Amino acid sequence: MRLKRLYTNQPELFSPIVFNDGLSAILAEIRIPANRTLDTHNLGKTTVGSLIDYCLLRSKAKDFFLFRHEALFQRFTFYLEVEISGGKFLTISRPVDPGSRVDLVLTDESVPDVTQLDDLNWSHTNLAFSRAKLLLDGMLGIEALKPWGFRKLVGYLIRSQRDYMDVFQLGKFSGKHQDWKPFVAHVLGMDAQPVIDLYGKREELAATEAHLAALTREWGGESASASVLDGLISVMRRDVEAKSDSLDTFSFREEDSRKTTDLVEQTELRISALNEESYRLSQLAVRLDESLAESQVIFRTEDAERLFREAGISFGDQVVRDYRQLVEFNRAITEERRQVLEAQRVEVSTRLGEIDRELIEFNLERTRSLEFLREADSLQKYKELSQELVSQRAELKSLEVRRAAVERLLELRREERAIKEQYGHLETEVEALIGALSSDEESRFGQLRRYFTEIVHEVLGQNAVLAIKMNSRGGLEFAAEFIGDGGTATSGDQGTSYKKLLCIAFDLAMLRTYLDVEFPRFVYHDGAFEQLEPRKREKLLGVFREYADLGIQPIVSLLDSDLPASLGTSASTLTREEVVLTLHDEGDDGRLFRMSAW
Repeated sequence: MRLKRLYTNQPELFSPIVFNDGLSAILAEIRIPANRTLDTHNLGKTTVGSLIDYCLLRSKAKDFFLFRHEALFQRFTFYLEVEISGGKFLTISRPVDPGSRVDLVLTDESVPDVTQLDDLNWSHTNLAFSRAKLLLDGMLGIEALKPWGFRKLVGYLIRSQRDYMDVFQLGKFSGKHQDWKPFVAHVLGMDAQPVIDLYGKREELAATEAHLAALTREWGGESASASVLDGLISVMRRDVEAKSDSLDTFSFREEDSRKTTDLVEQTELRISALNEESYRLSQLAVRLDESLAESQVIFRTEDAERLFREAGISFGDQVVRDYRQLVEFNRAITEERRQVLEAQRVEVSTRLGEIDRELIEFNLERTRSLEFLREADSLQKYKELSQELVSQRAELKSLEVRRAAVERLLELRREERAIKEQYGHLETEVEALIGALSSDEESRFGQLRRYFTEIVHEVLGQNAVLAIKMNSRGGLEFAAEFIGDGGTATSGDQGTSYKKLLCIAFDLAMLRTYLDVEFPRFVYHDGAFEQLEPRKREKLLGVFREYADLGIQPIVSLLDSDLPASLGTSASTLTREEVVLTLHDEGDDGRLFRMSAW
């Protein structure tokens, strides 16, 4: 598949671009000296790649320039003719209004202008966008990309400036890794299905872990025990059944017996224990109050000094100082002890208050139980028992719901263990695939790696490698790195121009690797020569021409200042035949669209 021509139904505003079978260049000449210092010139050299992408059925988006300025472009229909297998020619017609409709015409010979064809000569007209993509995939017949469609590869065939930041992860690949890494693995020659399964299983594991964590937080699953809950449910069901039987038979003997047992074994014992604790704490409170009253320093040096003076005995300064220090030391110890005693006193008071409240509750419970036992009116007992039954049934239902949640937690844990085991097997399988692929120099990956290394070394005189590896999270990592003399990765790939060269080298090496099957043969690199030294530009131009001789169609856009030498002056620079479109900054006629900049 090669590009033949790009044109519109508005030739007075957009000149047709006829691509060479080999190297094609979109050259922007800066003729006004003052414009050479500008970062952007708005001539349209970058836009050519966007229009090719649009004609190859890029999805309609509001931020795309054709729709962002729809009033300017709504009259336009763009046509892209491509040569496909079997020597046939396919023209894709893509109007701006509506941008969701496509026309296709398949011919045995190249058609310079399909606007001259009758409607009957078109193969498909007014196609819905999804239908057009399906038909285009079928017509292109790129079996090597299956199960993916042609559009998945376009990002590597049309590199915009934002796609030079990473060799493998394009600007449009901003979603989950499973959306693009299996595809890259496939292009590199791996069996994609295990990789697809690996990322699918990882997604399944993440969803199960998230569900398990949410259910654990909601139901306290970390401490819940199915066996304990089963025991509680059994006891509660027995009580509910007993109460139900009592209500059904209008007999309260068993309930009276249970109330008596609860009153004696639980309520009375608890009241007794609380009273005993209250008495013990009250005694402790008295002792603490006494200790606090005694924790005072009653010795005063002034009084001692006066007493000694009255007795006619000298009370020297040193003695005063020693006694005062002793008093201060004693006061510090006393104050610390007092703080401990006061804290203990607060704890005792707090606990006594809690005991009083608990005694009130248990005494009320005892009163209610005694009233129930003394109650002679069966209807009143029936009413009270009915209320208790409703409450217990609600509690039983809550326990059963909790038990079901615990069962779901257990089930999820079993699923998690099973998924982790399956995930581990897939990791092992993918690791084995990587090892076998990497060690085989004749594999598609081995060839791609060799071509990639040759291009980088030819242009930069440095070594670089491609690598596939598993990361610590169980996913694939793709690396394109420069290698130092010691055989270790260097930071040379961090520079913008060198990163761009790694991307260009990968794209060309990939196309060369697939020369043996039906596959795209074109690649578009925007600003390919920018920021490179003149000698490296010459080397890169030589690589483009070498790959053009192999049957690949490189298309590059550049400023005239990025040429290794003036156009057509030597073999080390572009020839005039290689330039398929010249743009310039001397008025609107020099722009891609011959109109004012938008």
